[in-house]
Amino acid sequence: MRSTTPPTPDNTPAHTASTASGGPGAKTPGNRGLIFALAISVLSFSMMQTLLVPALPIFMREFGIDASLAGWILTSYLLCGAVAAPILGSLGDRYGHRKILLLTLTVFVIGGALTALAPSLPVLLVGRVLQGVSTATFPLALAIVRRHTTGPAQRSATGWLSGTLGLGAGAALVVGGVIVEGLSWQWLFVTGAVMGLLSITLVLACVPASTRGAAARTDWPGTTLLTIGLLALLLGISQGSSWGWASASVLGLFALAAAALTALVLVERRSAAPLIDVRTLSRPALAVTNGLTLFLGFIPYLFYVGLPVLLQADPAAGFGQGFTVTQTGIALLPGAILVFLGGRFAPWLIGRTSSKLSALIALIVMGLGSLGVAVMPDSLAAIVLFFSLVGLGNGIGFAVVSDLVASLAPRDSIAAALGVNGVLRTVGSALGAPIATAVLTGVAVAAAGGSTLVSFTALFTVGAVVSTLGAVLALTLPAQR
Repeated sequence: MRSTTPPTPDNTPAHTASTASGGPGAKTPGNRGLIFALAISVLSFSMMQTLLVPALPIFMREFGIDASLAGWILTSYLLCGAVAAPILGSLGDRYGHRKILLLTLTVFVIGGALTALAPSLPVLLVGRVLQGVSTATFPLALAIVRRHTTGPAQRSATGWLSGTLGLGAGAALVVGGVIVEGLSWQWLFVTGAVMGLLSITLVLACVPASTRGAAARTDWPGTTLLTIGLLALLLGISQGSSWGWASASVLGLFALAAAALTALVLVERRSAAPLIDVRTLSRPALAVTNGLTLFLGFIPYLFYVGLPVLLQADPAAGFGQGFTVTQTGIALLPGAILVFLGGRFAPWLIGRTSSKLSALIALIVMGLGSLGVAVMPDSLAAIVLFFSLVGLGNGIGFAVVSDLVASLAPRDSIAAALGVNGVLRTVGSALGAPIATAVLTGVAVAAAGGSTLVSFTALFTVGAVVSTLGAVLALTLPAQR
């Protein structure tokens, strides 16, 4: 949606992170404070994606539930986040990104407090839904960067935020394991709430007021269709393994998703103030960029699901390291750190080559890492080394696509476009988990007492193949710096 009236500040505090001497593109102390505040906000949300993974068995015992119900503790966060990201991104474009970011973080803190005190699973799930709103922090943070920095400083800030996104998800596996083994599951949510409060404080202190777009009526038809379409799609994906991919329920959800999303495109093309600007998203370069995001979201989740199973398996079974939850997290930590470093390295790489070549390099590196783990799944050194390559490529890739979306989308709808890109990352991640589970349980399982190492080889080979397909797609990007 484009503005037709003069912009006005969205908040009265006039912090000026980008107006210090040297202009908005300069690396001023104010800019550093802005980037740090936004990075902590993104870290808070990204850690809550995986922080609870080590605690799932504990939740099963605490609430007397099976694995499928425990999975909803993760799925509820995922579903809400997918819907919230584009909607809150669009609201940020209209009413000011800083204002909506603060609202998002406030809801996140409320959700954290509710889950920490939850006496039952339903209350816990309500809290997780509220926490899921924080998924919008990433597109809102990138939109703020776009408005308050330019040139190399903008690209560097995008790399910081993209790297932080991956670092949080990986590091949370370690932090979650330590908290679960040393304290209790309630402290997982206390940790998230404290980080949310810190983020609010930093945003208030360091992030300047954004400009507001033109006043417009809320696109309720678009909002409704987007919500129905995404919920149906992600619910079908997340429950396909347990309900059966060919079951009437799953097929019905996919049919509903297809109908709702098709209707969304038709409605948004006719709307004067669309929630999602489908004309912009259909531009070839942006469409390819969003396609790459699916691949980048999908591949890591093959490893997030497969590697803990592999590393924690009893060596007596013929494979595995017999690791604890914390030891597993430590083994995966180098990969998480390389995601962050990849995000920091990407601006340098883009500046000296091009976005197209950088994206190609990212997918090739992920493919090599996937292939290495597939060939040597019984070697701890190989797992750590090659999974780190997967993380490095993923960090570069996410920084490249974020930079591309920020540069290709219109300035007055940047957060909405980034929100849609975030949805596609979520869809890719949602596909990765059930496909990984299906491969591990259904591919080349040996007879009782035999090794199932071939299943892990098959799983990580899927990662290499998907990386190759992503590299081919990257070749269709226009060459641009």
